[in-house]
This record gives sequence, structure tokens and C-alpha cells, in this order.
Amino acid sequence: MIKKIESLNIELDKTIKSLENLSSEELNFKVNPKKWSIGGHLYHLWLSEINIEKYISKKTSYPESLVNISKATPIKLLFLRFILLIGVKLKAPAIISDPIPDSIDIKDLHNKWISSRASIATLIKKMDKKIMKKGVLKHPILGRIDMKTTLSFISLHFKHHKKIIHKLEKKL
Repeated sequence: MIKKIESLNIELDKTIKSLENLSSEELNFKVNPKKWSIGGHLYHLWLSEINIEKYISKKTSYPESLVNISKATPIKLLFLRFILLIGVKLKAPAIISDPIPDSIDIKDLHNKWISSRASIATLIKKMDKKIMKKGVLKHPILGRIDMKTTLSFISLHFKHHKKIIHKLEKKL
């Protein structure tokens, strides 16, 4: 699972590097006042990851309360992949979407992200293998998911927003 975090970090670094030539104005430009800027999408991704970590950290501190994941979870993950692939828009829970700051400093956000990813890696390293297979996160669509599925979701979520970010870049 640590390799998955390393893979996520490589993808993050590539994405940030691809955006480093954009000015602060371009990163924070909203094509539509009701939509997020490139910076807003990045902030949302980071915010979702830190909230996932907080939730898992809290849940795993009470291992007796963890439940098994549903056998339907892999099918639900495939369904989520499909609906994101075809471009269905889903409303993000308020905890990871409100408020998104109007101005994002990408270097500062990148540093925070690196730190939070290291924290997730530490959490995983300390986690008992039996606990990793339990429902450590309650996802609004997938239901209770284990650590492996959580990392798959983080990757899927990142790739989904990366496509949106690239579309926004073309509109600058």
C-alpha cells in the first residue's frame, strides 16, 4: 500500500509540475463564477485526502467498531469509475467543498499535500493488516471501504479532477 502512496505522489508531482508555468491569476481564474478554478480543484482534492485520513485515524482508534466491507464494494467501485468516465457530475459533500478559497497558492498547497501524504503513509505503516481489510472509511457512494479501496478511490478521484483541470487549462 505504501507503493500506492508513492505512485499517488508521483502523479501529484507531475500534475503540479505541469501547472508551474501558470500565473496565480490563471490558477485561480474561474471560467464560471459558480465553478472551481484549477486551484479550487486542487484544494478540493487535498481537502478530501486530509479528511479521509482524519476519518480513518479516528475510526481505527476504535477497531472493535469496524465492520467488514460488502462483497458488492468492488462492483460499486467499477460503477463509480464508469460514471466518472462518462462525465456524470456528483456533488461533493460540504466538508470537502465548502468553502474553497478564492485564491490558492499552489506551492504552499503542494507542501501541505506532501506532508499529508506522508502522514497517511505513517498511518498505513502503523495499521494492523486485519484492520486494513475492514471498513475503515464510509464513502457516500461506495459505503464502507477498506484501506486498499480507499487508496484506489483517492487515485480515481485525483484522475477525475486532473481531467477537469486540463480542460480548464485549455480555456485560459
